[in-house]
Amino acid sequence: MPRLLPLLLLVLLQACSSLPGPDQAGQFPIARSREVPDKVDRALVLIPGAFASVDIFRPAVEWHLPRTEVVAYRFPGMDQLPLDHQVEIRGSARLIADYVNALNVQHVDIIGYSTGGPIAIETVERLNAPDIRVALVSSATSFPGPLLSTLRGTLDFWRASLRSHFAGQNATLTENYRTLLYGEDHYSDPTRAEESEALADKQRATMIRPSLKETMAQTASLLRWRLEPDPDLHGARIRLFHGSDDPVFPLPEARKFASRLHADGIRVYEGQGHLLYVTSGSLFDDIRDFFGR
Repeated sequence: MPRLLPLLLLVLLQACSSLPGPDQAGQFPIARSREVPDKVDRALVLIPGAFASVDIFRPAVEWHLPRTEVVAYRFPGMDQLPLDHQVEIRGSARLIADYVNALNVQHVDIIGYSTGGPIAIETVERLNAPDIRVALVSSATSFPGPLLSTLRGTLDFWRASLRSHFAGQNATLTENYRTLLYGEDHYSDPTRAEESEALADKQRATMIRPSLKETMAQTASLLRWRLEPDPDLHGARIRLFHGSDDPVFPLPEARKFASRLHADGIRVYEGQGHLLYVTSGSLFDDIRDFFGR
């Protein structure tokens, strides 16, 4: 029976993901820079993950790179976007690539976080620009990685319930957030446990468990996504930025994914989990150095 659980979960998610794709969204999912320079030769593409706002990329937006248009892909139900469609890894990538190709830029820098990682990879395969660099932060991996991640996440949620003594949904969400910050093993370190508790307390008032519809709209496509055996990445430079204790997509899986992508390296953040944009003070500086901007 345990071996059948991933298959049963996949069937359930396929049945529940009945929303149309991003090309049929009531509002265009892509947001652009408020102030676009007259002459643009570079695009900075930002792709968040499930349940994440494009605001997680604020440090990158504040780079204020010259002659650069910032292109942000928004997930349904996030950033004032209606929950009237679903993310499609390839469909979303096609939408982004069509938009960027229309800019006719020479250089494209992409940051993809979590679910945004596979979308970034699929976007690269559709771009025309000669110079492409991709930073994958806490990236999701190819099938069956996302399915296994869902099962691990369910177990982590129950552990969070136990730690909170079943004190209610908000308490459980807060405890689960701590695991996302630094992984399951950090609780044995009093200093790091105290730090995770303080960070989680700051978010406690705003923590809401996503509805089933929102979950399906943002994650169902990822659970079915497979990386092609030999993806055509047009010579793009790719680097992964990953926490050593990421509980969602463990580091060994990320290393295998990096190898399949022929990435030029993986920057590992010791003792950190899935939410590197919260826990790492150097993440965006490291990405900018990789982009060479």
